[in-house]
Amino acid sequence: MSQSNSPKWVARLRAACPKGWSVKDSRGSIRLSVRSGAGGANGVSKTLPLAWAADTVAEAVALITRLHDSVESGVDLADALDREFGSAPATQHSSASQWPALAEKFHADLMALSQIKDVTWERGYKPYLDRAIELLTGANAPPNAKALVGAVVKTWPDKPGERKKAIDSLRKFLEFCVEDHHMPAASWTLTDRAAKTLRGPAAKRREVACPSDTEILRLMDSLPETDAGQRWWNAIALMSLYGLRPVEVNSVVVREHPTTGEPALYCPRVKVNKKGQTKPRWLMPLPLTATSGDQVEWNLVGAMSIGQLPLPDMVGNKYALRTFLDRQPVWVELKKQYADCGEWLRGYSFRNAYSLRGHRVGRHPEPMSVAMGHSLQTHIDSYEWCKAEDVLEHI
Repeated sequence: MSQSNSPKWVARLRAACPKGWSVKDSRGSIRLSVRSGAGGANGVSKTLPLAWAADTVAEAVALITRLHDSVESGVDLADALDREFGSAPATQHSSASQWPALAEKFHADLMALSQIKDVTWERGYKPYLDRAIELLTGANAPPNAKALVGAVVKTWPDKPGERKKAIDSLRKFLEFCVEDHHMPAASWTLTDRAAKTLRGPAAKRREVACPSDTEILRLMDSLPETDAGQRWWNAIALMSLYGLRPVEVNSVVVREHPTTGEPALYCPRVKVNKKGQTKPRWLMPLPLTATSGDQVEWNLVGAMSIGQLPLPDMVGNKYALRTFLDRQPVWVELKKQYADCGEWLRGYSFRNAYSLRGHRVGRHPEPMSVAMGHSLQTHIDSYEWCKAEDVLEHI
């Protein structure tokens, strides 16, 4: 391919090279050439441990700049590369026997450097690494990163979330293999474009179910009469009565109400996302209504104020609520009923039920959004009864 027809990223990479320095594709890796002397009579070339790919341009430019500075100060190019990468051995070619050992080293590296929890490894890495190693050590093993990841994600054809986790975890694993164990970058680098292609279309947003007060109370009555069952009863009561996010349950504290002087619940936890950051907030109770028509009274504030409201750990294990609920027969029954109607019953559904309850008792969106810890616009966008409020008044 002529330079005039090269992709834009190639032009950027070549334009960033100092005078007398040039780069080209060498079997999928970047080949750096340096010429000096009259008419460029003296020259040396080295293959860099970087893939000839669009998503390595920034890293390549930074490396070439550092190498140029070293060479200008009198350091030989080979020595400059050694300083960058140490006395690293030449790129190794992959063989089936080394992949299991690399997976073990990757696991140890994650645990030591990122300090991930065991449950994160078990759910976010292990299933995908196990499948990858099975493929890499079998007959007709995938020859490169794209083929490997493509074969792995076929295990979850209808689960976009699982595909994304598989791609992300395998990409980290392969980067570790290339950077720390000198596997061929040309073969085992998964580019941004390849990753995007393999992810496929995004998952369609599912409508979250909104259980009735009767259904929530029935579920709570069915929980096991054990210490663990009581802890989960308390957590579900807090989420239902105050519209808490599951991750906020363990953060709730009792504080003196600034106006009445009475004890009240307060959530100091903030949620940070790309739209900004929420604020700590006072919690507004919205009691549930039993089948008799009477409001259910739970003195959760009093119980918490004297240390008699034990709760499960819902921060250290973000899957704890889902795991517990999926073991409860009433919950499984309700999930199926809502799924048959095209709705998704999940832990956040207690929060949805709180929002609908507030709407039905006449709470306006402004105080509801403050009580739930999100912006007014988010509240309106998230709950259809807010969007349709003006119409519903006339039906």
